[in-house]
Formats: sequence, C-alpha cells, structure tokens
Amino acid sequence: MADIYPFPKTAEEQEAERQLTEAMHTFNAAIKHAVQCGFEIELRPGTWSFTTYTRTPVPYIDFAARRPEREVQPEFTEI
Repeated sequence: MADIYPFPKTAEEQEAERQLTEAMHTFNAAIKHAVQCGFEIELRPGTWSFTTYTRTPVPYIDFAARRPEREVQPEFTEI
C-alpha cells in the first residue's frame, strides 16, 4: 500500500487558520471576562445558508449578554 502525504497548506490557508485560532482565543477570553463581571451569556449556533464562496452552509455563533439585575421585569396591571 502506498503512503499518503498531505499537501502542505498554502500561505493563505495558514493565515486563515492563524486568524481563526486567534479570533477564537479572543472570543473565549471575552466570554470568560463577561461572565466574571456578572453577565449571563447565551450562545446560539447558526448557519449562513446563502454564500457565494461555498456550497455548504457556513457556521457562525450568535450570542447575547445580559446583566440579570438590570433587566426590567414587565409590570402587570389590572384594567
């Protein structure tokens, strides 16, 4: 059986990988900091379905950060 050697990554692929890794480190540090400051974090995975550069949907992460004590509770009144 023949040995399979993967092609080395191009400079563009290496840069994309480096940027993605750096962005994830920054994102994770920001989430950690927000939680330490008392925010409640909600992460929602999603996909971009319509892209011109790939046939498959592109994943992304949507999120919300809330301070629980600062949320305004709806007031109910009788009419």
